[in-house]
Amino acid sequence: MSDTPVGSVTRLETKAGGYGPAHLLLRVLDHLEEWLIATLIATATALIFFAVVHRYGTGLSINGAKWAEAHGIPGVPVILRAIYTFFSEFDVSWAQELCIFMFIWMAKFGAAYGVRTGIHVGVDVIVNLLPPEKRKRVILFAIACGAFFTGVIAAFGTTFVAQMYETGQQSYDLEWPMWAIYLAIPVGSGLMCFRFLQVAWSYYWTGELPHHSEARVEGTETADPVLPSTSSHGAVPSRWANPLAITLILAPIFILLLCFAHKTGTIVLPQSLRALLLFVLLIAFMLTGTPVSIALGLTVLSFVFILTEVPIESVSMKLFTGLESFEIMAIPFFILAGNFLSHGGVARRMINFAVSLIGHWRGGLGLAGIIACAMFALVCGSSVATVAAIGAIVLPEMVRHGYPMRFGAGIITVAGSLGILMLPSIPKIVYAVSTNTSIGALFVAGLLPGTVLTIMLCTVTWYLAKRRNYPFMQKATWAETWRAFHESIWGLMLVVIIIGGIYSGIFTATEAAAMAAVYSFFISVFVYKAIKLKGVGRVLLRAANTSAMLLYIITNAVLFSFVLTNENIPSALADWILAQNLGWFGFLLLVNVLLLMAGNFMEPNSIILIMAPILAPAAKRLGIDLVHFGIVIDVNMEVGLCHPPVGLNLYVASMIARMRITELAVAVLPWLLTMLLFLVVVTYWPELTLFLPRLLGMM
Repeated sequence: MSDTPVGSVTRLETKAGGYGPAHLLLRVLDHLEEWLIATLIATATALIFFAVVHRYGTGLSINGAKWAEAHGIPGVPVILRAIYTFFSEFDVSWAQELCIFMFIWMAKFGAAYGVRTGIHVGVDVIVNLLPPEKRKRVILFAIACGAFFTGVIAAFGTTFVAQMYETGQQSYDLEWPMWAIYLAIPVGSGLMCFRFLQVAWSYYWTGELPHHSEARVEGTETADPVLPSTSSHGAVPSRWANPLAITLILAPIFILLLCFAHKTGTIVLPQSLRALLLFVLLIAFMLTGTPVSIALGLTVLSFVFILTEVPIESVSMKLFTGLESFEIMAIPFFILAGNFLSHGGVARRMINFAVSLIGHWRGGLGLAGIIACAMFALVCGSSVATVAAIGAIVLPEMVRHGYPMRFGAGIITVAGSLGILMLPSIPKIVYAVSTNTSIGALFVAGLLPGTVLTIMLCTVTWYLAKRRNYPFMQKATWAETWRAFHESIWGLMLVVIIIGGIYSGIFTATEAAAMAAVYSFFISVFVYKAIKLKGVGRVLLRAANTSAMLLYIITNAVLFSFVLTNENIPSALADWILAQNLGWFGFLLLVNVLLLMAGNFMEPNSIILIMAPILAPAAKRLGIDLVHFGIVIDVNMEVGLCHPPVGLNLYVASMIARMRITELAVAVLPWLLTMLLFLVVVTYWPELTLFLPRLLGMM
């Protein structure tokens, strides 16, 4: 599986060579799977949008009718009372519950679709160093792990659904039978198991895996997507390749045998060693290239059934309730909004506005790229999407105006990381859900740090451009600047919707995300007309695919956190850290080192889901504000996105710029070092992050 999420897709397609019933059935299943997840994310978005409109439309319409009658305005009271009657006839108290159920089904079926499209992220750095034959064995082992885990969950889920059927339990608002809703677990897991077997069969015979790329943006031209890690294949000397491949496969098996020996009484493992084995087993599974979500699930499954007495009902329940949170639903909505914005012409207009503001400075196009990344980050929530959307437009223009491609690609790679620091941010939501922190406060807390980082990156860019005598553009007139602002205002209005809605209490964070998705759809399709109506389905499918991948990781991360809590690991670790007398200064230094190391091997959301529940209790006991701690983690994730071996920004920029990874890794150094300096500033200057949330009364 590839480390690169969402964008253009190389699917595991059913070969057209056969026309038998089996091939026809597979084609039908493929299309049904795609239709189902795209329909579910669209329906859930529309449902929350209608619920918000209903909530405010009912009161506003009747108050407006009374005001119009009092002022003698003819016709208006009749229309407004008709609207009030229409809204009052609907009871949408069930909307939130139905939305959660739809997203749970979308997550389970979307995870199966993600296996077919290769979106599930895994740590394949070591695996890709092996020569083809040895690598194939390890990858087949990783795929087999995925098939085994999902098959076991399908079997357990079936038993659990049967038990729910016997109890006759119903949902709270909709009063639907819970067994029908929980059916998503065995059906989705069974389909996912089938997809893993399908991928294994195809890979065994063809040697090809499905993969994703974020580099393709509608209306722009980029390099053809390639697997990011192909350049490092076969780097291990042949004499070491076979032992390394065998070690990767046998390591998790050996750890499992140790656990079985403890269960049978052959050996006795103390509590501390059992806790250590939990993490070692997780790392062992991940090093084989097993998707992070599967590695988490297999680790939990192994630990629960071998080393604890936790009942199977608890595990099955967590597979469902792990996503039964309305706050988590903000993730798919923001991903959908980001997809519409990336392909809907918003980025191009923001770039034009940025050029009109700062293009006349030395290195003006590079500076405009940074400002455009900052503006796009205010509304997008994804670092990779920011690099793809801005880079696909800015980089060709920079080369055309005489800038070296290395210079432009280095700027956009690092500036794109603003996508997860400014207002909406998928990693912030993941952190908030993991640590029970305010999403709204985290959104606002990133504004000042994001502004400071933007200024720092601009300063470095201007200095390098001036020293190397790079070109600048003609200064825009006030009329040209106003025209560019006017064209970009539709996209920038999202800032008002997101922060204005959350701060004023009009929307929750999830509702603000849904409103942002609907608004992004409207301006992309009907205002800018960059996306045709027939292309909306493709955007929905991309968003659902990415959302399902993240939600599936979250589901299994909740299971992992459940085991950690059951074993009292976070509390014990917090006690150990406090006993070292590191203080808050030393603790934050240790956290930065750990997160920067983790960023070498894993993508941001996986790191946060694993590390945040462990580190947050210790941070809290040391008096570190969890909002500030979240921004520190966020900036660490930004750094990890910009350097090899798994920096997603780096790979996307390399595809757009058609540069080798090694060459681009050197090109980003001036801005990467600037970001490391910024990390120190954010870490030890808490007021930089906490000033705005406190000023707005969010803390």
